[in-house]
Amino acid sequence: MIIRILSKSIPTTFRLFLGIIFLIYGMVKLVFGQFGEPTPEIAALHSEGFVLAWTFFGYSRLYELFIGVGEVAAGILIMIPRTAALGTAIYFPIALNVMLVNYCYSIGVQDLSTVLTVLCLVLLWIYRRKYMVLLERG
Repeated sequence: MIIRILSKSIPTTFRLFLGIIFLIYGMVKLVFGQFGEPTPEIAALHSEGFVLAWTFFGYSRLYELFIGVGEVAAGILIMIPRTAALGTAIYFPIALNVMLVNYCYSIGVQDLSTVLTVLCLVLLWIYRRKYMVLLERG
């Protein structure tokens, strides 16, 4: 009984957590713009990698909107049970890219991005049978 409850509640909790986080980050990009050029105060607080990455990403508003749309779409899809497997498949490469950028450019939120990527990996494992069906019919 307990295992059945956990087998349903843990993936649901992971999906909702991941979805909410991506909705927040995606909406910030779409509405306010997350990147932009760093202020001198931010540049002084962070290493050069952060300044370089943020300046590069903030250079193109279109690129930022593209990332934001991807995060919002993945966030919505992952929270809906019927589309959760598709949302997870879309979410993973975005989360992995964010994690790598955070580590490679010392962005400072490596812990959160690692947790998001690991939780997404767990969901990919849970939905593996759904993905295998796609490969079998190929």
